[in-house]
Amino acid sequence: MALNLKQQAPAAGTEAAVVEAARAPRAYVIGMPIASAGLWMAVLAPALVVLAIKVSEITTPDTRAGALSVVAGVGATIALLANPLFGRLSDRTTSRFGMRKPWIVGGSLLGLASLFLLGSASDVGTVLIAWVLAQLGFNAALAALVATLPDQAAPSERGRLSGLIGMTLPIGLVAAAFFAQMFDNALQMAVVPGVVGTAVAIAFAFTFKDRVLTEKPAPLNLKEILGSFYFNPRTYPGLGWAWLTKFMVYMGYCAGLLYLPYFFADHLHVAESQVTSLVFQATLVSSAGTVITSLAGGWISDRVGKRKGMVIISALVMMVGLIVIATSTDTGQVLAGQAILGLGLGVFSAVDVALIADLLPGSQTENAKTFGVFNIAQALPQSLVPAVAFPVIAIGGYPALFLGGAVIGIVGAVLVTRIKGVK
Repeated sequence: MALNLKQQAPAAGTEAAVVEAARAPRAYVIGMPIASAGLWMAVLAPALVVLAIKVSEITTPDTRAGALSVVAGVGATIALLANPLFGRLSDRTTSRFGMRKPWIVGGSLLGLASLFLLGSASDVGTVLIAWVLAQLGFNAALAALVATLPDQAAPSERGRLSGLIGMTLPIGLVAAAFFAQMFDNALQMAVVPGVVGTAVAIAFAFTFKDRVLTEKPAPLNLKEILGSFYFNPRTYPGLGWAWLTKFMVYMGYCAGLLYLPYFFADHLHVAESQVTSLVFQATLVSSAGTVITSLAGGWISDRVGKRKGMVIISALVMMVGLIVIATSTDTGQVLAGQAILGLGLGVFSAVDVALIADLLPGSQTENAKTFGVFNIAQALPQSLVPAVAFPVIAIGGYPALFLGGAVIGIVGAVLVTRIKGVK
């Protein structure tokens, strides 16, 4: 007799649905964020500067922009697909070392080897292959790493740990920029952050007791492989609304992030020689705000036991920052908007992860896969925003793009109210 999956699925957010883990060991609490920051640093260093420098070295001025677009675009697509796919494989791993450790270690080593290839490449084809392999490796490691959160931490401490995780991307970004300015060739710029990031990730892998899957799952078929990229929102409506919220908020965020250099140059008429410096200042201000509020936001959500209200408020704060940027008449106002945006992002990124962890099905069998699907909600806007930006900018300029993004983000924040079963 066929099972009615909708009836049989555990109700996320109820006491019966949540596997109450023991409190995470101190070594995990300290090591996991360090490993996350290391992996982000390793993958962001090439994305920030190495790809552009390497492509410039092996192409002509007339072809480098097109070559960089192809390499970066293919790499972004691979990252989009790799995270949920490797998350699904992690959920099914029966190694005696655990479900997550093999992917953290193996993915980090593959990523590092790819950075050596990237830094020494002499043609665009090799750069493309190296960047694809790097994205595959580091996303495999990141997917498994994030899935350790519901594996290791009790629901009562997930907000605090999510806050620590939320700090790691901006820290990794700043660390990548720091290492990049220390060296004068692409190989060193790529490999040194990669070595440091891989070392801390592998060290972390040996500090926690991983979950061991004792029952071997059935072999994957095509339907299940394709299922790595989605979950059924009718079966788990809370996760569906949470995914849509994250997607819409990041659509708004990316509208401001991706076109900030052009906003400085074309709208505020800043000299081209000053744009790079201003973008760095804006990134630094935003990252500082994110780091400041990420840990506090997660800790507060644990103390009050409520996630949804904090997700809504933080998303609205982000959109206020975007509106401030859209209406800016000078660079100081842009930096103020970036600070507001970063403050909201810190809380949102922390509490949103904790909210998703609380909504996970009680079976706990597809945690990494589900987090991977949510990674799509964060990454997909980076591809979609450029596709719709041109006509919007042509009609109303960059302020219209930013304001439109803010409206989408506000709608996303309101949709949090549709999530049931958790506070």
